[in-house]
Amino acid sequence: MILKNNTITDISDFSEKIFENGLSIYEVIRVYNGHPIFLSDNLQRLDNSIKKSNIDIHVCNLHIENKLNELIRLEQMKEGNIKYVLHFTTDKTDEYIYQIPHCYPTEKDYREGVATISCQAMRNNPEVKYINNGLRDMTNRLLREHAVYEVLLIDRDGWVTEGSRSNVFFIKDGIFYTAPTRYVLPGTARKRVLDICKEQTFPLREERVAYQNLPSFDAAFITGTSPLVLPIKTIDHYPFSLDNRYLRKLMEIYFSLLNNVF
Repeated sequence: MILKNNTITDISDFSEKIFENGLSIYEVIRVYNGHPIFLSDNLQRLDNSIKKSNIDIHVCNLHIENKLNELIRLEQMKEGNIKYVLHFTTDKTDEYIYQIPHCYPTEKDYREGVATISCQAMRNNPEVKYINNGLRDMTNRLLREHAVYEVLLIDRDGWVTEGSRSNVFFIKDGIFYTAPTRYVLPGTARKRVLDICKEQTFPLREERVAYQNLPSFDAAFITGTSPLVLPIKTIDHYPFSLDNRYLRKLMEIYFSLLNNVF
């Protein structure tokens, strides 16, 4: 089912193609043990996207948490992803809330890492979470063709910025690296990792990594709603360590935090 403007609608009557017209701002919220997790981070990012789009809507007036909990109750969700969309056209604004398919990593993926590839692509206005069907269609095709978990985006100057649906971090000599916020869509899992690094005094540099310098880094991982914190074993033909102690310590703290939420 789908909640459209807070009214239950049959999802068989719905297609995301409607978002090809107008402007669509969205969030994807992770449901864990029947609850939306880290929701305040999603709402803060949604508010930021709305403000940067010069739209006069206050997130607090949308009562999003209540609507999410209602969908979770109706769908009897224990775990999954929910998509929240504000769709703007010339004459109206519509709100959509619905479950979407997810691809969570396996225990083996967390243990042995995942393969990724790179492609030259950039988001328009990366700090705002717009629906971008062109980028999504291209990266989905690459994911299928190469049978990899994620596609990492390289800008026109050769900098690694982010994943098609994740953020990316690198580790070198115990120092964590990730691209600054102005170059990426700042994910909620990314924010949690930044918070952990600050709390644990892990050295962190918010700076971009050049693709040509990838061989000099010890480890790499992606963060996101579905992967959470997931080691990378390869980017194209470049291998990375999976037993890096700084990465494994970060993962231990992150997952203990998640397990203590509810």
